[in-house]
Amino acid sequence: MFKALTEKLAQWRKKLLLPPTIAGLVIISSLTGILEPLELLTFDQFFRWRSQENFPFVTVPEKIDPRIVIITIDESDIITLKQWPLSDAKLAQLIDIIKQENPRVIGLNIFRDFPIKPGTEALNHVFRTTPNLIGIEKVIGDVIQPPTILSQLEQVGFVDLVLDNDGKVRRDLVSITSQEFEQKLSFSITLALTYLNKENIFPQLSNSSKDEIIIGKAHLFPLDKKAGNYINIDNGGYQILLNYRGGEESFQTISILDVFNQQYPQNLFRDRLVLIGGTAASIQPSFFTPYHHSYPTSGTIIQANAINQILSAALDDRPLLKVWSDPLEWLWIFTWTTTGIILTYLLLNKDSFQYNTLIKWGLFILSNFGLGLLLIGSSYLLFLQGWWVPTLAPLIAVVGSSVIVMVDKWKYLAMFDTLTQVPNRLYFDKVLEQTWLLNQLSRRQTSLILCDVDHFKEYNDTYGHPAGDRCLQKIAHCIRMTIRRSDFVARYGGEEFAVILPKTDTQEAKRIAQRIVEQVISLNILHSRSSTNNYITLSCGVASLSLDDESSPEVLIEQADIALYKAKEQGRNRVIIYDSSLVAES
Repeated sequence: MFKALTEKLAQWRKKLLLPPTIAGLVIISSLTGILEPLELLTFDQFFRWRSQENFPFVTVPEKIDPRIVIITIDESDIITLKQWPLSDAKLAQLIDIIKQENPRVIGLNIFRDFPIKPGTEALNHVFRTTPNLIGIEKVIGDVIQPPTILSQLEQVGFVDLVLDNDGKVRRDLVSITSQEFEQKLSFSITLALTYLNKENIFPQLSNSSKDEIIIGKAHLFPLDKKAGNYINIDNGGYQILLNYRGGEESFQTISILDVFNQQYPQNLFRDRLVLIGGTAASIQPSFFTPYHHSYPTSGTIIQANAINQILSAALDDRPLLKVWSDPLEWLWIFTWTTTGIILTYLLLNKDSFQYNTLIKWGLFILSNFGLGLLLIGSSYLLFLQGWWVPTLAPLIAVVGSSVIVMVDKWKYLAMFDTLTQVPNRLYFDKVLEQTWLLNQLSRRQTSLILCDVDHFKEYNDTYGHPAGDRCLQKIAHCIRMTIRRSDFVARYGGEEFAVILPKTDTQEAKRIAQRIVEQVISLNILHSRSSTNNYITLSCGVASLSLDDESSPEVLIEQADIALYKAKEQGRNRVIIYDSSLVAES
């Protein structure tokens, strides 16, 4: 009983250690950063899926944000205007046209660090008399100063963007601390907060976390160096993930020429956030985003997305993108690893399905493919709810664990007898060779027991092959429970079993063989056609290798076989020890 329990624990120990081992290896690999590029590509793909209309049962592409209007300046506008940058007079005229409809806030995403005559006084007057006008500056790297008047009025935000290693913009830099320890806000957050002021929504610090900022329904958390699937990023300032709404098609746009010509719907700008910025590659820096591999997006559209995510989160409860803590991500990976292992074990278990091997392996492949789709789908659904969780790491864990279990099963099938669940002849030959070599080095004897089920052909003929199979299973289990933990039992042939006894002399081997014979009789497996006993019995031949130079595993098998033959010849249901006299008798 105790030995059976020990064997079960040993079997389950390997299965129980497999999930944490594989999950641990995948987690360690992910911590090195090797999976970061793949996780980021998956992150990008989720954005593209969300924007497509061919996912009707999962999500619907987001509608155009009615709060934001972008006045674009593209290449055709510049050709028609025949000037760039715009003169101060032209820019003052543009802002005056917009002001006539009382927009809630105007964002001027055009650098104006020096005057461009004519019209400088007119533009300065517009700057002084437009309290809801926000200008821009660049504060990282090559600094670009903001308009002097807007700077004095504190109506400025920086437009610096954070690039990942692959050059894409996935993070939004909300604020930074300058070298003078001055807190500076980004252009996008400044515009968003100005817009929300009319809603009586103001940023507040959370009571539960000093880093959490609450803006209406939105809760902002800064990214740390290992946020989500990032590894050791530069998280300077206050950074959050940028939950894009989309490209230029996701916003209401109007060209600067249409504004000058006043060819736009009445009240287009009323109570809206109006963003003025270039979209032409020749005048506006462009950046890669999750949506396009080859076509960069203008900084103006990226700023519009950054503004939108704050407004939509604060007013509409549209989720900001967040990440799990490390322990929760590790639990996520471990859960999927365990699921993959359990599914693989169930499908490859010989008792689980009454199908042939080909169908079983086909089901294994399909089920793991389905599990992979379920994992990706679950990650995508969490993404839609505002959570960026590991996808490739658990997928690799699922595939890796399934392959390991599959290889282990193949190995088992190659080395074990599927009927009796003990090692087969091929495995026996390898173990015997290794045991003999080790015992030779330690100058210890190796013993072998060959067992044969008496009158087994008659048993099969009488009770049928299914009963014969059950009989062999019981005998194999009985032998395994009777021998020592250091011994090795294998199915040697049809109804023959072999037991290797390392570091065992002849007398000890005889006692073990005799115990096997007695335990098999005690199984009380009825055998009405046996001429030896009314129950199933065993005949055993025992041999031990001497320590001379001429001994070998083949000699040991030959000697045990001779002893087994004599046991049968002398009436069966007995143990015979090999000695040289047996050869003389034969």
